[in-house]
Formats: sequence, C-alpha cells, structure tokens
Amino acid sequence: MHENLNHLVCDGRIITMCKSKPRIEFIDIIKGLAIILVVIGHTSPCKTEIIPYKSLIYAFHMPLFFIVSGMFVATSRENYSLQTLKTFVHKNFIALILPFLIWGTIYMNFSYSNIANLCFGSWINFTHINTLSSLWFIVVLFVARVYLELFFMLVNKIKLKMQYSISAAIPLCFILGFCLPHHNDVLTQNGNFLSYDIAFVAAGFMLIGALTKPYIKKCTEIKNIYLILLTIFSGLLFLIGFSFTDYTHKFVLMANAVYQNPLAFLFNSVTGSFCFILAGILVYKIPVKKHILNFLGQNTLGIFLVHRHMVVALLAFLQTNTTLNRLSINTIVTITALIVSSLLVVLINKYAPIMFGKTNTALTKD
Repeated sequence: MHENLNHLVCDGRIITMCKSKPRIEFIDIIKGLAIILVVIGHTSPCKTEIIPYKSLIYAFHMPLFFIVSGMFVATSRENYSLQTLKTFVHKNFIALILPFLIWGTIYMNFSYSNIANLCFGSWINFTHINTLSSLWFIVVLFVARVYLELFFMLVNKIKLKMQYSISAAIPLCFILGFCLPHHNDVLTQNGNFLSYDIAFVAAGFMLIGALTKPYIKKCTEIKNIYLILLTIFSGLLFLIGFSFTDYTHKFVLMANAVYQNPLAFLFNSVTGSFCFILAGILVYKIPVKKHILNFLGQNTLGIFLVHRHMVVALLAFLQTNTTLNRLSINTIVTITALIVSSLLVVLINKYAPIMFGKTNTALTKD
C-alpha cells in the first residue's frame, strides 16, 4: 500500500532485517490518512454509481501510495550483482507476493483454474474469480520494484549520475505505461500478465517519490505559514486540473489502465498527491498525540487486505435495513470498517504475521 504499503522495504531489505532504523512519523501519518481515503473510496463499490468525492479520491489516491513508496526506494548501494538481485526479489516476494497469494486464495472460490487466474495478476482476472480486486496494487508494486531494481543496477553499472538518470527515466516509464497495449475489456479479455504496463506507470510515480524525497523532508522544517501556502497552492492546482477533466460518468481506475486523459491523470495525480502529502505534514506538526493515525500508517497493508469485503457487507446491510441518507451510511461504514479492520490486523500480527509478509513474529507493528 511502500516503504511499500506499510512495512516492506528499508533500503531494499525487509524491515525485519533492519529493526534498528526508526520509523518516519510524518510518513506514517500520511499513509494513515491515505488508507482512510482508500476505505472511503470503497464505500461506493458500484461501477455505475459515481459519487463526486469518489472521482476526486480516485484522481490521485493510488499514485499517492506509489509516490510515498518511492521515497523508500534505495537509489544507490555499494554493489549490484545477480546475487543481490536474487536476494532482493526473494525478500520482496515474501513481503508482497506471499500475502497476495494467501489473501487472494482466501477470498476466491477455490479451484485450480482460479489459482491460475490469480497468478496471472491482473485486476480483470481478480474480478472474474471474485477475489479481492484490490490485490492488483500488490502485484503492480512488486513488478514496479523489480523494474526499478534493474534500472538502478544498469545506472550503477554504466556509472551514470543517479539524479539525472531518474529524471530521464520518469517520462520514459510513463510513456511505456501509457503506450503499451492493455487488454481491459472486462467481458472478453483478461488484462495484461502481472499488469506489466501499469507497473511502468507505478514505477514512474515511485521515481517521482525518490527524486522529491529530500524536498519533502525539508517541508517538515519550514514555517507553518509557508507550508499552509504550499498546501493551498498545490490543492488549487489539483482542483483546476480536476475541473477540466470529465469524471461525470467515469472515474480513473488505474487498476485497469483507465486513465481517461493520460496528461490530465498525471497532472491531477502529482498535484493531488503533493497537496495530500503537505497536508499530512501539517497534521504531523500539530502538537498532539496521533496514535490512531500512526497505527493506521504502520498497518496500511493489513487494513488494505481485510477491509474491502467488510465495507461491502456493511453497505448492503445499512442500505437494506435503515433509512439513513447515503452520506450517513458511508460515514458509519468507513468508521466501522477501520475499527474492525484494525482489530483484525492486531490479531493477525500477533498470531499469523506471515499473512502480512512478516517473517519475525516478534514484530507486532510494521
């Protein structure tokens, strides 16, 4: 969801391998706020029901996760080799693909053909087998991380300047991601294997995160008035871009390479994400305890994996058995899903952490 979604990488190693490195609190707060956005977005599960705030959220919320993930990508190491690549893939496999396989199997109707469809790794196939469609994010994150590791190996081998190389690679990733063919007809096609094209788009956002990380960290040190002005400015840019994009009948669905207008998608993704990041830094600087947001930010992967079906069930129950308006229902569902999901995450972290890709049972938080 990253540091991947919540706990994955610490300079290219699984977090359980580097427990001594402290967490970055403002990033946890940003991720905590972001996972709340995800849950809110899922309170409108019907594809034909376009609630205005859903279009707003979907315009940037997944790119936001990839940008934040990119802030934890190791852009340089002492050496690269096939052995370091093998180790990197193995550890990322445990941290991402293992939870993907576990939860994908839990949610789907079990059959060998469905296992094959699950392993194909596309959002369309996940919907075909009635498993958790949100699992596309984990697959894309894994593939994007492998892309970036190969890219960093190449840059290191031919001794190019890393910062300049990243700047050149960002547009290349987006061009590849948008131009590669995507088989996204839900009724007749299966998507792309391992969502390889979407992973290029994700890699572009992750490189943006890697490139801007020093500047984002500096934002935690500037005066609040300047931070507020930057947040307002980026928010206005986002709203202007969003207003020129027709999301009346459709919304961005990065999971299925539905970007509407790619240039508008990029503009809205970047401006919306940085507005949200700056707002998260403002929240971080408020001198009060933020235990809830810290917990959510440290457990985004777990909440991401367990909340979706709960949201659907709660929506169905409240819509059938109450006369509450839609906003009230969605608010109740969001709060309830976050609370119950958090309790489930605590239990799973304690008794079955491997379900979240954790190999050290001593860790109850990411």
